[in-house]
This record gives sequence, C-alpha cells and structure tokens, in this order.
Amino acid sequence: MRRLPTRTALAAALAAAGLTLVMSGCGADDDQASAATPTTSVTPTTGVTGSAQPTSGGAAAGSVDVVLRDVGGAVVGVVRLTPAAGAVRVEGRFHGLTPGGYHGFHIHQKPICDPKAPGGAFSTAGAHYNPGGTHHGEHAGDLPPLLVDKDGTAEIITQSDRFTLDDLRKGGVALIVHAEPDNLAHIPDRYQASGAPSPGPDEKTNATGDAGDRIACGVLAKS
Repeated sequence: MRRLPTRTALAAALAAAGLTLVMSGCGADDDQASAATPTTSVTPTTGVTGSAQPTSGGAAAGSVDVVLRDVGGAVVGVVRLTPAAGAVRVEGRFHGLTPGGYHGFHIHQKPICDPKAPGGAFSTAGAHYNPGGTHHGEHAGDLPPLLVDKDGTAEIITQSDRFTLDDLRKGGVALIVHAEPDNLAHIPDRYQASGAPSPGPDEKTNATGDAGDRIACGVLAKS
C-alpha cells in the first residue's frame, strides 16, 4: 500500500511547494449546517483544493489530495482520492484527533470551510453530498467512520462507486471529520428516538447520523 505522508513530511512538502492553502471549516450538526449555511460566499482561508501531493511516492494518475485542517487551522490529515473503474478509492491518514474512538467522516455538498461560520464551525460546507435525495446511510457522501487510535492517529482505505471524481469536481465538495461516532441511521424499530413519532430514527438521525460537531475540513474545489 502506498503510504500517505507523516505530519512532519506533509508540513515540509507544503512549505517547499509554496502552496496556497484554502480553509474549509467544520462544526455544528449537519442538519443545523444545511439550515444555517450563510447566503453570502465565504472565501476559504486554509485547507487545500486538491492540488497538493504527498511526499511518499507520486500520486496515481488522475488522483487528487485534500488536506484537512481543524478549527484552529492546524493540519490534521490528508485524503487521497483516486479514480478506480467507475468508483473512487479513498485513502486517508490523520493525526491530532480525539483519541480512542470513532469519528463520523463524510463528503459534504459545498467546497467552503469557514471555522467561524455563524451556523457553527464549517457549517458553510452544507449538508452531506446527497444528489440522490436519500436518507443518511445511503447518501453518496457517506463514508465509513474513522477509528482513532490512542495516540490520536487514524488511517482509512475504502472505495465507493456512489460517485466519481468528476461528479465531485462538478460543483466542488468538502471532506469533513466529526466529533462523534456515526450511527449510519441504524436504529432498529425496538428503539425510539426522542421526539420521533414512531419507533426508529428521527429526522435528525436520518439527516446526519448524529455525528455531532464538525472538527476538521478540507476542500476539493470545483473544476
């Protein structure tokens, strides 16, 4: 497996390349984000638009890297997206996350990350990428949660045929890490969410998977 860069190597590579970083924020629940996304355009100030390449080996043909930053602007991860026969291979490496647990990890619909957005950090990224209009768990932008080790690091390798790289680039998207686990809307009928009219998930769970605040974000710009 091709290794993604360590924190030190990534920082050195970005500095040497003189790349302009574009910030993409996260915070607040996803359902709040979709309702509270500012109508005015926010120019990202940190985060990467998919042009930076890891230092450990060359990127595969057609792949792009997205750098994710936390609310304070620190780099916490890099995700490589690679076309793979009608699908996209997603390889991510992270550090500096809350140790020892799961974190929701999704693609969101807008390539704007503002850590100081009125609706909550990174709420400007909007709701999950969901061109099919489905419930959470079936969103095109739903990805497996990150399992973070005791040292705050995490790695993920997965593949999805719910979108292509060209699909994501048509309008641009944001990749977001959340503060809480993602239940993928899996609430059996023997449970009843608070405020739900019948057993099973409520609207908030169907929209977001209850993954909580947005703690890191990176932009794949429109192209």
